Amino acid sequence: VAAADGSGIRCFTLKYRTSWPLSIVFSRSMLLKYQVIFRHLLYCRYVERKLVEVWVDHQYTKELDQVRTSFSPSYSLRQRMLHFCRDYIYYATVEVLEPQSHGFLESLSNADSIDEVLRSHERFLNTCLREVLLTEREGLYRHLSKVLTTCLTFAHNLHRFAHNFHDMQATDEPLPPPSSQQTPAELRLARVRQKNNTYLSLLSQRHYSKMIAKFKVIFESQLQGFLRQIAQESRSRYEHFL
Repeated sequence: VAAADGSGIRCFTLKYRTSWPLSIVFSRSMLLKYQVIFRHLLYCRYVERKLVEVWVDHQYTKELDQVRTSFSPSYSLRQRMLHFCRDYIYYATVEVLEPQSHGFLESLSNADSIDEVLRSHERFLNTCLREVLLTEREGLYRHLSKVLTTCLTFAHNLHRFAHNFHDMQATDEPLPPPSSQQTPAELRLARVRQKNNTYLSLLSQRHYSKMIAKFKVIFESQLQGFLRQIAQESRSRYEHFL
């Protein structure tokens, strides 16, 4: 499940067994559409969760004044990625799935036959798939998938960097035992100084800054490509959700 490309999380799916006559409404083709939507949203939430874990890792560096400037680009990029993921999840759930589900339930109350129920059900699922960019918009989905994959790879790399820091800290010489004359503030200052030195040792390798710069270029390029594709699709065939 923790694979760097998120392939494990994509294996999860929903299964719903129905007996007759519900199996008429929840046919295999309808259930497959539910599964596609579920897997996609689960993956989006997974990417968001991994970025939040990076945010948690970053909280341990906030008090390190000597390295805060070096971490600023990663703070900014992580927040931009998190903002993108949350904006898309909000759009998919609040602006697409929720109103479409309300409309579907309302149409059921006005249905006079099972054929109308089936048509409403299929129309509901097809609209959801189209508006969350999973069907009929292969270019948009391809760009969206690239951005999400970049966000996930970024999160895994920064999380690994944080683990490397903790490993280095564990091998550092332990602080001398506190004397009775040291105040809590002095002890905290000594710990912060040791953390500063450990981070500076990692950052001096320049691998970190190059990695962040590379991710920034890739993310911005893919995001701009995604926005250009949205503009192109909206001009070629107008859709209210674009």
